[in-house]
Amino acid sequence: MTDLRASILIVDDRAENLLALEAILEPLNQSIVRATSGREALRELMRSDFAVILMDVQMPELNGFETAEIIKSRERSRYTPIIFLTAISKEDEYVFSGYSVGAVDYMFKPLQPDILRSKVAVFVDLYLKGEELKRQQSLLRESERREEELRHMAELREQTARSTQIVEAAMDAIVVFGEDHDIDSFNVAAEQMFGMKAERAIGQDIDVLMAPSSKERLAAVLEETSRSLTAPGPEGSARAAGVSELRGVRAGGSEFPMEVSVSLLQLQGGIVHTVIARDISARKQQEEKLQVQALALAKSMEDLRNANAELSERQRELEQAISSRSRFYANMSHELRTPINAIMGYSSLMMDQVYGPMSDQQARGVERTFLAAQHLLELVNDVLDLSKHEAGKLEVEGAPMDFPSVIDDLFVTLKPLIDKHGSELTLESLASPRVIVTDPRRVRQIMLNLLSNAIKFGDGKPVCVLYDGLSDGGVRVSVIDQGPGIAEEDRGRIFEDFVQLKQENRAEGTGLGLPISLRLAHLLGGELLLESKVGQGSKFTLELPQSIDLATGQNVDAA
Repeated sequence: MTDLRASILIVDDRAENLLALEAILEPLNQSIVRATSGREALRELMRSDFAVILMDVQMPELNGFETAEIIKSRERSRYTPIIFLTAISKEDEYVFSGYSVGAVDYMFKPLQPDILRSKVAVFVDLYLKGEELKRQQSLLRESERREEELRHMAELREQTARSTQIVEAAMDAIVVFGEDHDIDSFNVAAEQMFGMKAERAIGQDIDVLMAPSSKERLAAVLEETSRSLTAPGPEGSARAAGVSELRGVRAGGSEFPMEVSVSLLQLQGGIVHTVIARDISARKQQEEKLQVQALALAKSMEDLRNANAELSERQRELEQAISSRSRFYANMSHELRTPINAIMGYSSLMMDQVYGPMSDQQARGVERTFLAAQHLLELVNDVLDLSKHEAGKLEVEGAPMDFPSVIDDLFVTLKPLIDKHGSELTLESLASPRVIVTDPRRVRQIMLNLLSNAIKFGDGKPVCVLYDGLSDGGVRVSVIDQGPGIAEEDRGRIFEDFVQLKQENRAEGTGLGLPISLRLAHLLGGELLLESKVGQGSKFTLELPQSIDLATGQNVDAA
């Protein structure tokens, strides 16, 4: 197989997703072409052919489904496999839509690099084998064309008399002999093919050029050609037999395959036979290679089918395991909430001295019990939200929400925490107030997490909240602290489940607040961004669209 490289088209409107896909696919050592929109992908498909297309579902202007429909409507790209990638559209109706427009797979983010790379490798391998097969078919067509040329040359020899100039200039071996089978003419090509000079060949029987296994076959062809002349004809009458495959023998005794066309020409002096022969050793070797490659390709296809089936089964098992884990989280969370609420309730009654007065030591113990139960309830609620998100059951309820007044309300809610850490919260508005349609409860959940983190990890220094508007009618809220900051290598880890950075005097937490906040931001059609410098503090920015689609929980404009 020649050293071919396949082209892989990756389509996503987010540069960081394209970069991640390139990193996953880099080990395949293939050509990766980027497209940041559906229209750009269509332009790339007009310029080049691709082994496979990896396409994001949610994109502006043309989404993944619309782009796929156009791709499949074009003759050139109709059979190009498409794999949809999505972090949001995981419902069955979206999966069905993906397959209905011609996708071969529908994968959910976060992606499993090994699985994605294996699936892409399958299509790349199929594409490369297909290209190699096309090349081999082209060689076969060329060989057939050459065979046709040989037949045409034989027909020309039937219509013309012997011409020394033509015979000597011919690329094929031409041997002329009479009724006695003694060679009369032996051209240059025949000298090269049989390794014998014309002076030595002329006068010898034609059988000297034939391998023992082909002598009888040549005699049969000559007899068949002779029978075609049922009666002596006028001078110049000619007959020809079809092309036969015989084995010749070189002067050194080695045999080789050749194609032979025999013609018979009726002249005044008698019958003249003309043999036009071509060495087909190279073609035979190529045909044998093609047969071996065809068998290897069939085996590879079977192996690929088995591998794909195994990958599909592993993916199904993984999805079942994730579903079981989510159900376990949900059930355990519900079961734990009841006793935790009871502990908090009775602790609150005891702190209010409903059951009678307590000593200072007893009061402190009950207060610690209440705070521990409250922390445990937060952890249970976070785990429940996490399980709902993984199960695709985290719902949003749209309602108008005023900015920045909602931020002032959150300051009041956080006052006990502010007083405890001695922090100062300030709000700066860079845009006029505006109302967006979103889920107020989920937005408050995100903002409370960002603000409480800034207070707890801010070393008691001032915390600033910046409010600004977006050009599309949405809002941007940034929480800026002056804490220790986050190292570059940890900025991605803090958004992973149950990850807590090792810091001195680390405040209590579940390690789920930021991961859940990021998921909620995406569910609301927005984004949660981080900027941080070690020793200078961190800046968390929440961006929300003007409105969300309540059916999908996504930005209406983006959809």
